[in-house]
Amino acid sequence: MACCGMSLAVICMNAPHIAAHPCHVTAHRSLKFDGEIDRAVAVFSEALGKGLKPNIIMYNSLIEGLSLQGLILQALQLMNEIYDVTPDVITYNSVLNGLCKTSKSEDVMETFKALTEKVCIPNVITYNILVESLRKARKVNEAVNLLEEIGKKGLAPDIVSFGTLIHGFCNNGDLDGAYRLFRRMEQRYKLFHEMVKMAVPDGYTYRIMIDGFCKTGKVDFGYDFLLEKVKKGLIPSLTTFGRVINCLCVENRVHNAVGLIHLMVGKSIVPEVVNTIFESDKKDVAAPKIVVEDLLKKGHITYYAYDLLHDGVRDKKLLKKLQSR
Repeated sequence: MACCGMSLAVICMNAPHIAAHPCHVTAHRSLKFDGEIDRAVAVFSEALGKGLKPNIIMYNSLIEGLSLQGLILQALQLMNEIYDVTPDVITYNSVLNGLCKTSKSEDVMETFKALTEKVCIPNVITYNILVESLRKARKVNEAVNLLEEIGKKGLAPDIVSFGTLIHGFCNNGDLDGAYRLFRRMEQRYKLFHEMVKMAVPDGYTYRIMIDGFCKTGKVDFGYDFLLEKVKKGLIPSLTTFGRVINCLCVENRVHNAVGLIHLMVGKSIVPEVVNTIFESDKKDVAAPKIVVEDLLKKGHITYYAYDLLHDGVRDKKLLKKLQSR
């Protein structure tokens, strides 16, 4: 690839052994994140022209930028031409991530082996990239084995590790496998619970499970799973609520769908306008209607579900049944 009239090989030519200036590093990283890879290469070249020696931060920044742009061959070339500084785990993760997006899982694993041969210690991000690559190749069982390897290496799998694997099972239509893995992770890793609470308010992994159940027609599992998570303090997104409500309405389980609307009201998962209604009796009547309108407006429920819910939240007999539970 030629950028600003210079090949990467020329850009990486020998330079005096002086530390890279901070302003060049900052500008270079900024351009990379803005997606202006040609200008980032130009800044890199300018630094060399001024007699500055690129450090691993500058190399990593450019390699990541090339990888994000899908220019993986150029990223690999630049990595192989690094001299006087040693590529680190960030260098390899950038290349692996780029390969994961553009190449076969075999290429990703081959690069990973090269990483370990160079005595560069992989981290959990490295393994998550490998798990994602295997998931994309539908090699979920191999990915599960890799998860076991993470533990043996003394690393703790994180929410991305779990979510990626469960997503893989769901994509393969193996909801039983996804559910078994989910329960196994709940039992084995205390960190799993902590990260679900701290890292992702909606609980990415929970949402994948609920979506998977609904997509495969296992509405009871999705509905029960949603209720279970709410009881444990998780607040699902409107998208997740909408998914389950739509499925319930398709099966004409209006009472369950209306029950979820009232659950949302009870948990204050409501539009801001509801909080402007100060009289409690009016709020109790208006809030469910406003929630249904909001779900439709934001595209979370279908018009069919809206029609059923529109009448359902006004049904006093149904409301009494829900309140008596």
